Amino acid sequence: MEGALMVMGVGLGIASMAFILVFMLLRNVEVTRERLEKILGEEAVERLKGAKTDEELAQIIRSLPRRTRTKLKTLLESQDIRDAIKAIKTHILEERKGG
Repeated sequence: MEGALMVMGVGLGIASMAFILVFMLLRNVEVTRERLEKILGEEAVERLKGAKTDEELAQIIRSLPRRTRTKLKTLLESQDIRDAIKAIKTHILEERKGG
């Protein structure tokens, strides 16, 4: 009886983990200014606001700690630095244009 109970427990565990995986894949991750600022930190945001070119933005992003870069890649669901620059321009540097 113990073997059957263990097989049922493992089966339920696999099914629940599969449900959690599908839920995480289907959820919509929204990139917002607040999320980017939380991940990057105040100091990095100020340095990014002072950057003049895309190359400077890329250099600042590359100089971030590894853990911060990983969180940024996870939020943007991309490994490409161009996606990070685009998101930063859209959400953080948009105020620079208007004011």
